[in-house]
Order: sequence, then C-alpha cells, then structure tokens
Amino acid sequence: MATEQKIIESAVVPSKAGTVVPDRVTLLAFMLMILAGGGASVAIRFTYVELPPFWSGAARFLVGALMFWSIMLLRKIKVPKGKAFVGAVLFGALSVGGAFILVAWGLVKTPASLYQVLMALVPLLTLFLAYVHGLESISKRGILGSLLALAGIAIALGGATGVELSVPHVFAIIAAAGFMAEAGVVAKKFPRNHPIATSAISMTVGSIMLGSVSLFTGEKWVIPSQLETWIAFGYLILFVNLVTFLLYLFILERWTASGTSYGFVVIPLVTVVVAATLADEQITWNFALGGLFVLSGVFFGALLPSKPRQGDCEDTSIESMEIVHQRLPC
Repeated sequence: MATEQKIIESAVVPSKAGTVVPDRVTLLAFMLMILAGGGASVAIRFTYVELPPFWSGAARFLVGALMFWSIMLLRKIKVPKGKAFVGAVLFGALSVGGAFILVAWGLVKTPASLYQVLMALVPLLTLFLAYVHGLESISKRGILGSLLALAGIAIALGGATGVELSVPHVFAIIAAAGFMAEAGVVAKKFPRNHPIATSAISMTVGSIMLGSVSLFTGEKWVIPSQLETWIAFGYLILFVNLVTFLLYLFILERWTASGTSYGFVVIPLVTVVVAATLADEQITWNFALGGLFVLSGVFFGALLPSKPRQGDCEDTSIESMEIVHQRLPC
C-alpha cells in the first residue's frame, strides 16, 4: 500500500480543483492507449468479412491468452489459488466471455462508431452496479448523468448512419457494457491478483466460452485468406489485446482510477474518425448530437471529480483503483 501511494504521489500533481493531473509520461501513455484502441471495433467488423463473429472473438482471445501465459512463464508469475483464482475466472466469464459474446453478435449489425459510444457507458453503469452491490452510494448527479446518456442513445438511434439499425443488436452492446461494468465491481470482492495473471486466466475463460458458442451455432472455423483480414486480426491481437491493456495498467498505477476512466469517453472520438475513413460509415447530425449527450452524461455522472469536503481524504485513488484495476479495455 505504501509503495503504491508513493508511485501515485510521484506521478500526479494536485490541481486547484482538488483533483490530480498526470505527469508527461503518463499523459503520453494515455494518448497512445487511446490511439491504439480507437480502431478496435472497426477492426472487429473487418474480420467479419471472412471470419464468423464468435470464432473471430474466440481466436483473438485464445492468441491473447497464450501471449499472457508466455509472459507469466518468462516473468515467473505464479498462478493464483483459492478465492483469487475463482475471482479471475469469474472476471473472465463476465468481462471477456459474456461481454464479447454479446459484442460479437451486436457488432454484426451495429456500426463501429455507435458501438464505441455505447461502450462509453461502462463507467456510469459501474456506479449503479456498485450501488446495487452495496459498495457505493448513488448521487443525484449520477441519476442526471444517466438521463442524459439515455437521451443521447435515443437521439443516436434516430440516425447513427445511413443504414438501418437493429435495435436488438444495439441492446446487446448495451448489455455487454453492463457485463464489463459488473466484472469490475465483482472483482472488488475477491483478492487482487497480478494483472497479467488475471489477463491470462480471463482470456482463456473467454475464448472457451466464445468457442463453445461458435460450435453451438455451427460456425465454420476458417483461417483468413485476405491480407486485409490478417491486418485487422493482427491489430486486434498486438495493439488491443497486448499494447492497449499494458498501457492501461501502466496508466492506472500512475494516475487515479477516475482519470484513467476518461479513456472510455475519449476513445469514441477516435473511433468515429477511423470508422468514417476506413469503413465509410456516414456520421449524421443525429449521431453526433446523440453521441455528445452520451459522453456528457458519462462525464457528468461518473467522471466529473467532486471537490473534497473538509476533513475528507483527498486522495482516494487506491481505494477506487480496486474496482477498475482489472477491467479490460475494449
């Protein structure tokens, strides 16, 4: 605990509003994380040209799991036992298995830009689920932020792109965001593991679940033949599964949990540009306005820092970090 506290104190500078701002190295890592992960949903949709959705996810996370197991072997990181192992398995079942089964299906008929805006709901959903689990209280600001986000979704659905949207697929994406938020909250109830060990276990569990659904639905397990598919698949493995996640952990150790969560709000801005450029998605004014409402609701309800009251501890980053420490970026 003392070591973590020293790391954070040396990496952040108090601001006049009672919050903290990152140092230059942390800010650079944050920007790289946004750029590396901004095209994830676009790349996933590109893999669907040749790969069935559930098989695409299963293969991606299987390769990612093998990479993290290799890192564990090289760094001699021990496999967690007892409740710690159960927590990692449950985390994987929620954040990778359950969430990406819904994502794999939802992205079939949901534009990448709208998907990323909906995933920005994760911090806001975390607040409500933490309240349901009795971990945190809920505020009027959180309720108002939720109403803004819901209004934004309704507006965005009225004109996200030039193609017709499937409401069930959109709700599958929202449910996936709920799974990810629930995973972060549930993880707090179990002993903390080394993040690389959690990643290896969770991706293994997720790939098994996705592979099982793929077999159940009769998908064909094919190997890509087009260069574009290999590029998209390689990007997902190297830049999303590995680079983005490691940068996320690096930032989380040097900045506050709430500050790190801003990534969920900034990434959609990058995704919109990538989707319009590479996937020819037409961004309408309805979508732009709805996306602004969603991001404003998340920022206002979940991320906007509060001024500490006199007598309160100003640095609660260690406690809040435990909720999101093991959440995988999407």
